[in-house]
Amino acid sequence: MDINIFNKLYSSIMEGNKNIKSGLTKVQEILSNETKESNEMLKVYQKYVLNNEEISKEELDTANKQFSDLLKSLGLAGVFALPGGLLAIAFLVKVGHKLGIEIIPDKYRK
Repeated sequence: MDINIFNKLYSSIMEGNKNIKSGLTKVQEILSNETKESNEMLKVYQKYVLNNEEISKEELDTANKQFSDLLKSLGLAGVFALPGGLLAIAFLVKVGHKLGIEIIPDKYRK
């Protein structure tokens, strides 16, 4: 076996591993950020409902926006789990745009 072929194969595998690690790192950061934001949302709702504390309009708007994004993410995850889910998501996003409805959470539309 030619050593050049082996070297090309090895470098291709190593490059693939770097891409996988990079992707997993991004997913970890997204999930960590989502957990932090969801905890903040729950604290705001807890202050309002359980402790009867006053909360600012900004706090409530931020919590409601996070709740909306959370529901959108859960809905997309449910559709993605179905057979052909990726195609279904693309279809839903396209139909949503035509109807003026945002399917994708705000933070992922960049």
